[in-house]
Amino acid sequence: MSRLGFLYGTVHANKTERAKFLKNRFLKYKFPVLLMAPVITHQDDISSYDYLIGKEENIFLTIKRQFSDLKLLIIDDAHLLSEVQIDQLLQVAITLNIAVLCFGLRTDFRTSGFLGARRLLELSQVVEKIPTFCSCGMEAIFSVRKVFGKTTFSGEKIAKEKDITYEALCPNCYYRKLIQYKKLKESGRL
Repeated sequence: MSRLGFLYGTVHANKTERAKFLKNRFLKYKFPVLLMAPVITHQDDISSYDYLIGKEENIFLTIKRQFSDLKLLIIDDAHLLSEVQIDQLLQVAITLNIAVLCFGLRTDFRTSGFLGARRLLELSQVVEKIPTFCSCGMEAIFSVRKVFGKTTFSGEKIAKEKDITYEALCPNCYYRKLIQYKKLKESGRL
């Protein structure tokens, strides 16, 4: 029986690069592998992926009908999938005997969990944290959003604007920036 695995980390943990490296490594040995990602964040980056997953798509049926010869299915940004789609990935592993390896975030820039990530943490037989480091040298476990280079803790959970960037932070630096942000907001300077 194949397994469902979840490798998670903050922004800048090179999750996408690891997923692509793994795919190329298996292809080198003629191992049938497929790299997928949610269409919600990758519609402009279709050339990097073999298949983009629709918001309501049944992943199990897609794999069963179109890609049943696979040995490994790699999902980038799996935290953006629905809980039902994560259940379908487990079904792919168990029923179709295809190993499924998911890469993604655990929480958003406000430390709130993603539904897909939560379900992956509940169902995955293999869960591994990809270490990332804060600029202070401590291990980063949070990601913070920056708009035009300024830290913010407001906005939509998923944002795709070009002026938005993210930074990986340790708990100390994250909460220091959160306190600064709240003080600026209270004083009306934001």
